[in-house]
Amino acid sequence: MVEPVDIEACLRDHSVYEAEILKIFAKRVQSGRTSSDAASGVSYYRAATDRRALAARIVKTIKAGDYRMSPVDLWFLERHGKVRPAHRPVFMDQVVGAVLFQLLTRNARAFGMPGVHSYLPGHSNLSAALAFSSFIRRYRRQAGPRPPALHVLKSDFSKFGESLPMGPTAPLWKTMRQVADLGNSRGGVSDQTWSLIVDLVRPVICNPDGSSFTRAYGVSMGTPLTPLASNLSVHEMDVYLNGVEGLFYARYNDDFILAHTDLQTLKQVDADLEPILARLGVSRKMEKERRVALGGNGMPSDADPAYEGGNRIDFLGISIGYNGDLSPAPHLQARFVKRICARIDGLAMGFAGDTPLNRARRLVSATNVMLDVDSPFAVPGLATLLKVASSRGDLKDIDFRIARKIVQAATGRPGNLGFRQIPPKRLREEMELVTLVALRNLRR
Repeated sequence: MVEPVDIEACLRDHSVYEAEILKIFAKRVQSGRTSSDAASGVSYYRAATDRRALAARIVKTIKAGDYRMSPVDLWFLERHGKVRPAHRPVFMDQVVGAVLFQLLTRNARAFGMPGVHSYLPGHSNLSAALAFSSFIRRYRRQAGPRPPALHVLKSDFSKFGESLPMGPTAPLWKTMRQVADLGNSRGGVSDQTWSLIVDLVRPVICNPDGSSFTRAYGVSMGTPLTPLASNLSVHEMDVYLNGVEGLFYARYNDDFILAHTDLQTLKQVDADLEPILARLGVSRKMEKERRVALGGNGMPSDADPAYEGGNRIDFLGISIGYNGDLSPAPHLQARFVKRICARIDGLAMGFAGDTPLNRARRLVSATNVMLDVDSPFAVPGLATLLKVASSRGDLKDIDFRIARKIVQAATGRPGNLGFRQIPPKRLREEMELVTLVALRNLRR
């Protein structure tokens, strides 16, 4: 059980700011972004070196009630063909905001965030998938050798980051205040501390043309408390869903999944969500919702054709099988194989004058390096693949595709024809090609 902290007392502790300044500096070093200044004329290195003086200055202004948030700059981030607004706080506000994020997140965990896996220590998309996998396995053990299909509803929120109510009367503030007050020795934080929290969640934003505004809707992406606001904004829904007997529920930011053995219960929950979300000012993205009768035969539900048949469902980039097995979603598996194949093709061009067997031996040696997690030349995504995958069938399929690419590149023969000259057994036993199945077994 996580114990809450007195946020006001912690905000007067020099050490929390010193630790955060060092953390920010370490992230800059790792990403190679230390050349820019933390503040005008002050490098990140100097900020880290003078962290005690900087922490003392922050504590002094907070104790005196003089600390004020500076407006954040608005800029635009283009990614995957989409342009999204982002916000850049000044360095001091970044430090104070990051400290408050840690403190408020601790209190939020003590307050309770049932079913939430986003932006929390020890939680991730994998923890959500593992929780669902455990639920499926438990259900199948209890239901016997031929269990009926499990009914699953996967959904997300429509334009969650852009449409979330942030005005003075938004439901978020009640929950945020309860979290902030938790652990306070006087029963609640002061107006000064609360104003600081509100200003960090809903900052004044400067446009490139010099004008400024505050958001009535939408979180300020890039500011330190945005993840916490996303976690707490639909707390009423989290509590309701967690209280439904026999219902599985997991949420990561705006994506969530529900499952129940009884279809009528799940349909009632589906209907109950609408008034709850209306009160919270949030709506579901109905066109992306998926209803699945999750079972081994892949047949749709007899009771409701809206629940299509399926022996697996993808959630947060992880494919979850009807038996609880996990593997990366198909598009991530394809991306992983494509990266290896591109490297093998590039290497094969350098061995064009060699015999097919020698080319295969060299390509196997190079592939083994690519499949070594500790190697700097490991294929991106390898560690995640081995951590996530529990389905031997999916790993064996990837192993086959890698072996096929090696013999294609070595022999110049398309499809599976290369295996007539160099069979898979020879690749693995004589040339000692590493397999993902073996690597996964070693990690268990």
